[in-house]
Amino acid sequence: MRDNNARHLATPLPLHRRWQLWTGVGVAVLAVVTAAAWIRPPAEPDRPPADLSAAPSVTGASTTTAAGDTTAAQPTTGDGPKNLLANASFEDGSLGWQPLGGAHLTKTTEAREGGYSLRISAGPSASGPVGITVPDVTLTKLGGRYHTNAWVRPSSPNTTVTIGLREYRQGKPIPGSNTLGWTVERSGWRQFGAIHVASEKGSQLALEIMARDLPPGGYLDIDEVVLHLLPSQ
Repeated sequence: MRDNNARHLATPLPLHRRWQLWTGVGVAVLAVVTAAAWIRPPAEPDRPPADLSAAPSVTGASTTTAAGDTTAAQPTTGDGPKNLLANASFEDGSLGWQPLGGAHLTKTTEAREGGYSLRISAGPSASGPVGITVPDVTLTKLGGRYHTNAWVRPSSPNTTVTIGLREYRQGKPIPGSNTLGWTVERSGWRQFGAIHVASEKGSQLALEIMARDLPPGGYLDIDEVVLHLLPSQ
């Protein structure tokens, strides 16, 4: 006859014996993990992060390099438009220049640059503006852009100075010449200029610098005049 009552195959361990068993298992697992850690191959030493301060900074398609490298790679050539004027700083006095309006021309040592400048004063027969000109600096190129500037110093403020580029054909002025007028409100050296676009090919280009409203005994000093053909755009 079968006994339906549940039977225990083994007598369960007391509570304190079970705690000792699980503690022993935990200690064994910890020992295995520790041993594995000791026998693992040593890891590579930590590498310091790369120094990015010397790397070029890239933005879009341009690269920024050190200023010293840029200077060495791009030397200054000093090339530029040629000054079409001879005796532009008046070291040879008024050589190559002609008076306008009965002006009296004098070489003076009160220069802005170099040893000399040119002084314009009203002569005894002068009754209006006086100045200087180079009547045939060069033959023009059609559409050529001619730029001129000069340093001027009037003897007194509120003197009107004009600088102009004119084209001539057979001694007659061609319409469209460019003249810039400027009233010098303070004493001392001042620079001003003008740009003229040639309307014809092969006309004579003249440069004129004039002084207006000079007081009696007044004068205008001129130095470092430049006239050149600008590069084509």
